[in-house]
Amino acid sequence: MRRSFASISISRNMPAAALGLCLVPLMANAAAAEPVAAAPVVESNSASAQPIELREGATDQAVTCAQSDHACIDDAGMATTRTYLVDTAHPGGTMVRQGPDIAIGRLHPEFATRLAEAIREAREEGLAEVGIFSAYRPPAFGVGGFSDKFNSLHSYGLAVDMYGIGAPGSSQAKLWTGIAAKHGVVCPYGVNNRAEWNHCQPTRVKVIRSDNPLRQTIKAEGPPSPPNMFEAGKALIESVANLFTSFTGGPGTTERENKAYAHTPQRNRRIRTADANASRHHRHVRKGTKSVKVAAHHGRRASKHASGQRRNANVRRAQRTAASQYN
Repeated sequence: MRRSFASISISRNMPAAALGLCLVPLMANAAAAEPVAAAPVVESNSASAQPIELREGATDQAVTCAQSDHACIDDAGMATTRTYLVDTAHPGGTMVRQGPDIAIGRLHPEFATRLAEAIREAREEGLAEVGIFSAYRPPAFGVGGFSDKFNSLHSYGLAVDMYGIGAPGSSQAKLWTGIAAKHGVVCPYGVNNRAEWNHCQPTRVKVIRSDNPLRQTIKAEGPPSPPNMFEAGKALIESVANLFTSFTGGPGTTERENKAYAHTPQRNRRIRTADANASRHHRHVRKGTKSVKVAAHHGRRASKHASGQRRNANVRRAQRTAASQYN
């Protein structure tokens, strides 16, 4: 306050130039006493300030999400799906070895979505413990029935082994296969297979051959780029309708079976008629063969008789010729 009064008094009694020289020290002191605050840092989004951690095997979802709002929605839904699959899983040795997040994260997105839907419905229907036991696993682990581990669909995120579906041939296993097929997940080795009844996948293909483009997307330790592996895997994933019809006797299969059943009596009658005709024909052939033999026998006798008659005629002609010479 005293500084302000002094400045007013000086301004009234001093020239402008002198006044300016007197005010310089005052301004310097004010600047030293009250430093100017720095400009605040503007954050476009509080969430964006958080560090983004990409796990091994992730599909670069954060980058995709930054480019498109629609991609953000898809990635969020897929993250929820994979979280559900991890939460409901009963990890076996290969899942524990690499981590459930990686084993589930390297399942093909379409396959993972179908699995989550099937597991939800199966749990609602009474299979309370159903979940994934073994998911993606790299060929380097050396696990599986194939001598060449690159043949296995597990190596491409296109197969899982299930837990909580009962023993082979059980009612629980049959319930699971029926529910799974409705969502485009099939167990191609059959519910009664003692080794592979719980092996399920989104395709009828059981072996990845050496000439399949999928083979070029992975190495022994895993896929260098999971998105490239997923893109190549699209060609193998079949539609839900085709798989359901193929493995559960859908409308097309049922209709064909009904027609076959309806025509079965007629077919049996045709077979019996054909058999009877064949038997009759066989008898005719046998009779015909006998007739031919008889005819051949008679033919030989007739030929001999004719020869004898010609011989006798020649003898009689020779006798007449000789008699006429003597006369």
